[in-house]
Amino acid sequence: DLFNCMAMEARKEVLLPGDTVAGLPHVGPGLYLDSDTVRVHTVGILQRKDKKICVNYSCKRYVPSLNERVLGVVTKGGKQSKVDIGAAVGAYLPELEFEGATKRNKPNLEVGDVVYARLTKAHRHAEPELSCIAENGKSNGLGVLHAQGTGHLIRCSLGLCRRLLKPSCHVTTELGKYFKFQCVVGLNGRVWVDSTSVQATITVANALLCSEYMSDAVITDMVKKIAEM
Repeated sequence: DLFNCMAMEARKEVLLPGDTVAGLPHVGPGLYLDSDTVRVHTVGILQRKDKKICVNYSCKRYVPSLNERVLGVVTKGGKQSKVDIGAAVGAYLPELEFEGATKRNKPNLEVGDVVYARLTKAHRHAEPELSCIAENGKSNGLGVLHAQGTGHLIRCSLGLCRRLLKPSCHVTTELGKYFKFQCVVGLNGRVWVDSTSVQATITVANALLCSEYMSDAVITDMVKKIAEM
């Protein structure tokens, strides 16, 4: 009921930039290590799960965090490709950071290519570095995203990205009943959508963006109306 909801909201710990968090757990989004102290860099709600801890916040400016999966656009090719990931500075992607890449056999990245990568370096005072190799030494879906002219990269809030990544995400479940599409979500506020046609891709992308502040019931009604158009 209303009073229980209010009580739950009151128990949430709201943090401000500069606040400290006790202990040294696995540091997630919204936090950074300052020597041996975990500090907050943005306003948000503290969330704990097992030994992991993060600050749940919603904004469009991305702050790189170690090992997070992100989507980026190549802005400069070469041995150290430069990739725009929506942060204050661009990230570097070395040419050998692809599964099976060698000096003779490596991908030729071009300006405008969209890559799905993992952050291997994310220090506040240094440029971030990316890799398209997962922790197990395989690509695991990381790499250049290819589409037959129907793929589209959209920008959204970080909060919506985290919502889309949940296994029980309602909007992707409902859209899957009517559309065949691929959705790759980066934790940096970018989502890659690819479907059977340009029109279907745009329809799915718009539905994802519109769903951010909708309830599950409203989302179900919206997707049904879109499918009937």
